[in-house]
Amino acid sequence: MQDSFNLDEADLALIHVLQIAPRATWTEIGKVLGINPVTAARRWERISADGLAWVTAYPKLSVWAERNCLAFLEVDCEPSSRHHVVDALMRVPQVASVSQVGSGRDLFLIVLFTDLQALSRFILDYVSRLTGVRGTRTHTATHFYSEASRWRLQALTSDQRTLLARHAPPRTVGEGLLPDSCRDLVLALGDDGRRTIAELADRASMSVSTTRRRLERIVRDGLVSFRCEVAEVISGWPVIAHFWASVPPGDLEQTARTLVTLPEIRMCAAMTGTDNLLVIVWLHSLGDSHRLEEKLAERFPALKLTERAVVLRMTKRMGWLLDDYGRSVGTVPINPWAGMPEALLR
Repeated sequence: MQDSFNLDEADLALIHVLQIAPRATWTEIGKVLGINPVTAARRWERISADGLAWVTAYPKLSVWAERNCLAFLEVDCEPSSRHHVVDALMRVPQVASVSQVGSGRDLFLIVLFTDLQALSRFILDYVSRLTGVRGTRTHTATHFYSEASRWRLQALTSDQRTLLARHAPPRTVGEGLLPDSCRDLVLALGDDGRRTIAELADRASMSVSTTRRRLERIVRDGLVSFRCEVAEVISGWPVIAHFWASVPPGDLEQTARTLVTLPEIRMCAAMTGTDNLLVIVWLHSLGDSHRLEEKLAERFPALKLTERAVVLRMTKRMGWLLDDYGRSVGTVPINPWAGMPEALLR
């Protein structure tokens, strides 16, 4: 993999297009960008091969948190065992993301399980028995106000964004469960959200017509999220931070709905515990953390920040394994239905 992170404006615009419309055709993409579709496809092939951007898909977090079990897991490790613990956990398909953070906890995980019992077994019977784990703290998500699939690079003009609007997945908030018949389809999209219908049909062992119909259904019903992700090293927002906050229950909804309009916000979710709101942000610099705190204090008087932590290294993001620069180097697609990882006990 190259050490050059340089992307030109056309590359950034292409990534922004795929953030808005992850499954748009190359013809549609070329029309928006004013370039040949073949050129657009070749640019994307180079960008993705260098691990600088990728398209993935997974069960929509807001739906999963409401209907199944999504949790934020904090893990404390012995310093000498941290690498072993990280390596074990990032290979678990129910573990969506793994961050090594700078204060208050050693690791921060986002995990998806089918129910609370499965989560409990994972924490009590697996994670707690890993060599080097000193302790864990678990907060279950109760509501998602925003997830990072809505975050944008801001590399397109307003006219280009308007032209793309009809190709973007609907922002429907799903209310049902992801059908069992669509599980293989979602898993097939996990390591390449742009797989063709024919490729998906082959992966999921379904006919092309059935695959198309089921994909259209789960997209229309808001049960799956598509995300064009980007390595933070080329995003212009290289600093990742987590903010924990406490908001009076009566103010939580309005505060969170307004909070997610800020460009720094990548994820915002309500959760159980003394701190009832978790916010993940991307920043231009470390100094922006203090400036963002000042902005939050001024604009959101009901919100009390109780803790903040800078991410030292993100090892896995929504099923994708990352190097020290945040570039993708492999995948362990999110699979909440997978069996328990026996290898963790060794």
